[in-house]
Amino acid sequence: MSLHLRQIRLNNWKCYQKQQIRFNTQYNRHVWIIFGQNGYGKTSLLEAIVWCLYGSEGIPTKDLHRYFNRVAVKKNPTLELSVELSFHETTNGKNYFISRTAKRIVRGTTEYAEIAEATFNQDGNYQNNSREYIDSLLPRLCKDFFFFDGVKIEQYAKLTHTNETKEAIEKILGIPELKNLKSDSEKALQSIEKKIKDLSQANQKLQHNIKQLQDIQSDIELRDGQLESAKQTLVENMRIHQDAKERAKQIEDLRGKLEEISKLEQKQDLLKEKLKSAEKDVENAIRKAPLPFLLEFVQEMVEELQRKTIKTTRSFVSVKQLQELLDRENCLCGRCLDENSRNFIREQLAQIENMGKLTQETLLQDELKTKLSLLLQYHRPNLDQILNIRDRISDDIDNLKQEITRLKNDTQGTNQQEADDIWRKVGQTEQKVQETSDKIERLTKEIEQLKQKEKNLRQTIETLAGQNKETATLAKQVKLATGLKEASTELINWYINQSKNDIEKHTTERHQQVTNKPEEYIGIEIKNNYTLGVQTVTGELINPEDLSAGEKEALAFAFITGLNLASNTGAPLMMDTPFGHLDIAHQTNIVKSICSIPSQVILLATDRDFPDTLLEELQPYLAETHHIRRKNASEDTSIVES
Repeated sequence: MSLHLRQIRLNNWKCYQKQQIRFNTQYNRHVWIIFGQNGYGKTSLLEAIVWCLYGSEGIPTKDLHRYFNRVAVKKNPTLELSVELSFHETTNGKNYFISRTAKRIVRGTTEYAEIAEATFNQDGNYQNNSREYIDSLLPRLCKDFFFFDGVKIEQYAKLTHTNETKEAIEKILGIPELKNLKSDSEKALQSIEKKIKDLSQANQKLQHNIKQLQDIQSDIELRDGQLESAKQTLVENMRIHQDAKERAKQIEDLRGKLEEISKLEQKQDLLKEKLKSAEKDVENAIRKAPLPFLLEFVQEMVEELQRKTIKTTRSFVSVKQLQELLDRENCLCGRCLDENSRNFIREQLAQIENMGKLTQETLLQDELKTKLSLLLQYHRPNLDQILNIRDRISDDIDNLKQEITRLKNDTQGTNQQEADDIWRKVGQTEQKVQETSDKIERLTKEIEQLKQKEKNLRQTIETLAGQNKETATLAKQVKLATGLKEASTELINWYINQSKNDIEKHTTERHQQVTNKPEEYIGIEIKNNYTLGVQTVTGELINPEDLSAGEKEALAFAFITGLNLASNTGAPLMMDTPFGHLDIAHQTNIVKSICSIPSQVILLATDRDFPDTLLEELQPYLAETHHIRRKNASEDTSIVES
């Protein structure tokens, strides 16, 4: 079918006091544009449609009191607001009218909105259970795929990873109805088996087989749950393993650079030690720089100390001889020593004794003389050469730092430890994948064996039940119900696989139209849980989270439109700010894609969104344009004109 929105009527809704917007479908064109500046009420139109269809699940009730037109509220604080929608189904010619109202309630200083249930009319006939009828036309879970904001479209690529989105997708594809068929067949089977059990009280053998059958069915159900859980775990483990392998491959490509970084860092450490030594050499050279200017003075000091040392030594050598001479009667020459001579000798000994008191000072002078003599051996260093060595080492370190920084930028901050960790993770995740695969294989075999036992037991029960007319009839019904259950299971699996292939086909076609890198991508993969993957020409499968913001928006648009096409529902698409933050290439591609969508498309846009080139591209498919204007320059009184 193809569902068209024909009319919107607003009464006291936000900036619209009384507004009617018609979408003339007499033309063989399917695109409408409602132009308006920011803040004029484009998003308010989208909100009105969502609220009319889904009530508090579209706009929270606690916020609704702010949606009453402020100009009208001043005149009547307890007024009503309403939104009315008219749809036409082209396949069977049916018309649908949906409306919802809310009353503003004031209690003292508190104000809130009291909401009425939506009304649903089909070809003029009022229908009860409006929610069910609305959900059959435009499922509540799928509203984000019919009415969406282009600025936030990137998040729809993420939404495809949630359970709610999976339910929404299956709702669009009509899978819940098939699942209901399976559920009904299971309930019927259980009911018939219970009747057989009740009638088999007198037949112990039959009752025993029925008990065995129930136990086996419980085991099958348990293992089915374990198998489904293992399959989901396998998908997740394979994703983690694939991510780890991709990261490992990137790191492997960088291994040479990582090894080079390690060598350069070791060389840098050695040069830093050499630099410390060179800086000490410079420091010593500067500290000893004044010595050459003192060498002449030092030489004089050494000579003076040397003279004093010689004199002192000679004096110490004469003491013993003089003492011996004083004790003798005759002089060395043989003459007799008189008193005058002895007094002279005594005076000389007294002088030598006084010199002995200066022995400590003499030792210090001798030590000083030794140190000064060493200074005389000082060779003046080549300070320029020492400085050059230090500067050369410093330059080498700076060059190494630059090279290491460049290599680290090339390796995106990866280090050898991360390389080792990621390879360890590859091994661990590979093991988990293998363990989960083995578990799935084991559970599959166990289920097959249990189903074979179940089949054999059913045949035995059918034989035993055939001995009684009433149980024989029930046994035939069990056989039919079992066949229906198995057939419905096969039908669901086939239909889900077929639908997934259809979504893949349409999403891939749309993505090739809207992406600005068609040469890099070859397709979109829809997994069993409806999560997305982008296939590249190199065979890689890219997670949507790894795409740029613009690529995510393009992917989300392709998925939404692909899902719409695959569902065969032809639901209208309303897009607020259709291009989000896309570049001009993506905008052009999306306009071309919109032109080929077989559904009604309503775009809420600013003049800036559609320059002349894009409008010309869209013109052959453009049914009408509407413009939102301000009345009396008031932000609370917008009107829509054709």
